[in-house]
Order: sequence, then C-alpha cells, then structure tokens
Amino acid sequence: ARSAPRAVDGEELHALTIVCVIAADFPAQLPVTARSMAATMLQTLLASRGEREQMMAIELLSRGFATFRAHVDSAMVIRRLVGIMLRITEDQGEDGGRADRAEALGRGAVLGRAALVPSSSAPGTRRSSDGRANKASDARMGSVSFAVVGAAKSGLQRISALDMPVVSATLCSMLCDPSVDERWRALHAVGVVVQAHAALLHEHLEAVTSAIVGSLSPKRATERRRLVGAAGTCVRVLERSYACVSFHAETQTLAVGCTNGRCVAFDLRTGTRTSVLDMHGLVAAVAISPLGNLVASFALGSRELCVWDPQPSALAMFAKSLFWPTDAEAHGSVAPTKSMTIPDGFLVHS
Repeated sequence: ARSAPRAVDGEELHALTIVCVIAADFPAQLPVTARSMAATMLQTLLASRGEREQMMAIELLSRGFATFRAHVDSAMVIRRLVGIMLRITEDQGEDGGRADRAEALGRGAVLGRAALVPSSSAPGTRRSSDGRANKASDARMGSVSFAVVGAAKSGLQRISALDMPVVSATLCSMLCDPSVDERWRALHAVGVVVQAHAALLHEHLEAVTSAIVGSLSPKRATERRRLVGAAGTCVRVLERSYACVSFHAETQTLAVGCTNGRCVAFDLRTGTRTSVLDMHGLVAAVAISPLGNLVASFALGSRELCVWDPQPSALAMFAKSLFWPTDAEAHGSVAPTKSMTIPDGFLVHS
C-alpha cells in the first residue's frame, strides 16, 4: 500500500474491501495506520485505467469519505470523480479536439438562447456531418463505461452530502482554472450537485455563482463561446432549484439571494457583479421584472420586500464610491427603490 504506483492484486482488493467496510460503519475500530494505508490504495485504484478498479475505489472511498478525508487529497478526489463522470481523463491532451469542443459546447452568443448541452456530450466527442457520433466514440461509450460514469456521479453526490464546503470550494477552484476543459467539467458538476443537494449548497451559492459568472469573461471570447452552452444549462438548473435565483435572458442579468442577507446581481455579458443589496435575514425569494430593469427580493427574517435596480447608472456608482472610498464591497451597494414589510399572516404557504 505504501508504494502507490504499483498494481493491487486480488488478495489486496479483498482485504481493502473489508477495511473500507469497517471504516464506513465502524471507524473507531480502525487504527489510524490502517486508514492511511487504505486511503492510499483507494487513490491508486481511482487513478488506474481499469474500470473495475475505478468503480470499486469510487464506491468504497465515497462511502467511507468521512473516515478517509483526513488521509486523502480531497480536491484531487473530487476533480477525478468529475473527470470520470464526464468521461474525460487526464490522458487527453489540453489541445486535442478544440474545434470539436467548440461545437459540442454550443455557439450561442446569449445564454438565454444558447443550445443546451446534454451531460453526455463531453468535449472532444467528434460528430459526423449527419450528426451521429463516430464509431470510436461509440466504442468508448459501452455499457461498462456508463456504469463507471454512474458510479462517479453517485460518488460525487455522496461526498457532497458529507462535506459540501470542500466540494463547493473545489468546484469554485475548477471554475477559475485556466483550462477551458476544467471549467467545462465544473459547470456540469455544479448542476449534478445542485440537483442532488440543493439545500446543502445554498450556503455557498454566492461563491459558486460568482465563479460561474467569472468563468464567462468576455476578455477570453474564444473560451466564452466554448463554455456558454454549459453555463446556460447550469444557470437554468440553479433557477429551477432555488426560489432565490432569477435570470433574465434579454438583459443577461442574474440575481441571487444569499443566506447572509445579501442579494447580488450579475451581468453575464461582462462577467461581473453589478450591484449588491444588503437585507436583513436569509433572502428567500428573488424575481426579475419582465423588462429586466428591476429586481424584487424578499428576506425571510425581517419579512422585508424590496424592489431595486440591478444595473445602477455610472453616476450613481461614482457618487457611492465617494462615501465608501476604501470599501470595495460597498462600491456595488445599492439602495432599494421601494421597500415594505410584509405583515404576519399575510403570506400563504402552499
């Protein structure tokens, strides 16, 4: 177990299975040395080429993650699971299939109109003129491969339930990665995590959304075109999963309510945050007006309903910067256009 690169034989696999079962169900009964050795072997199997070994490592490592996370590189494990889930391995070069990736990721200039990218269309999948995948791609997508993909997806969701802060931090790091492939993977992984554990990710929603928007910087136009389809899918998943997320396709405005009482507006055309409204209590609901020029947000604790402008004028932003010359966060702060307190008993819960 201490020599990580070597292969693991059958007897060691059986012993490892027993140790991992004990680690998952009776962690106190397992010595620290045994935990460390088992974690090393699991990481070796996870990085192997064999699908049987990968599936075994995913299952055992994710179920015993609470025990093994002190002995493994959690970020590496999560990145590896995301790569397997999207059928992308580190063996594929960074420069391979760039033109095909651009086609697979969609060419829409506006997120609201970009074609949705199905989770099965990984970068590098070649398409023939009639739209069918070539035979080499079909061979890689066999039933066993789909089993590994399903195991990786379940493993990521299981780890998310055990340690969402680590998962969200890793996904944010991937979204800021210089590699367009890494950001593409992270965008799809965010959707998988949200669909499984939206409530757990809610606390980290502002950080994740900021990273998603930041990955679409117009300064990198070519990369933006490759990511816009996956980002559009991710935004729609967020909007369907949270009442505190609203997106307006025409103005490319994304408004997000946070658990810390902040309501943040982003402009996806520029990839930047445009304004922040500070409220009192968890922001439970957000909606953008049909014209996209106003945002309504409701704070659950104070029962405060505010209507505000997500795109303040340059003059207004300059005036506010005079009052908060040293506070970078305050430069984007806005005051509500209208506000009111909802009385008790007014809200009807369905």
